[in-house]
Amino acid sequence: GLMPFTSYECYVTANTSVGEGPPSNNDTAMTDEDVPSSPLSFILTQIDGYPNQLLASWSLPDPTNGIITAYTVFCKLPSDQEVTIRDTLNNSTLSATIMGLMPFTSYECYVTANTSVGEGPPSNNDTAMTDEDEPSSPQNFMIATI
Repeated sequence: GLMPFTSYECYVTANTSVGEGPPSNNDTAMTDEDVPSSPLSFILTQIDGYPNQLLASWSLPDPTNGIITAYTVFCKLPSDQEVTIRDTLNNSTLSATIMGLMPFTSYECYVTANTSVGEGPPSNNDTAMTDEDEPSSPQNFMIATI
């Protein structure tokens, strides 16, 4: 079969019992877009000194099967089936800072790519832990006489 979002140059020849005739003029046609394949090399890393953030990075899908219109990063707590973070990014970025996370907590994330046809399959999952934060002040502090 033909590959999505690929330009093909075509021509036609006619055949009889005597042989093949000369080729027609060439014409070029482009197949339609399809959903992209998975983004490659997804990596999730801790950002030192930023306890509420993680850095996600990835490479272009191969094949893209069209023009990438957006990427969507999904994150959840590894023990939780519900997606807790969903962030849609423009098509020119290959990394994202994920904010609003809990300090010193492990998250599992992946990314998908989109074309005008729709969303492709997810990248590999990766897991990282956010950085530690300074502790909150002690509550109900009292000095007792012994």
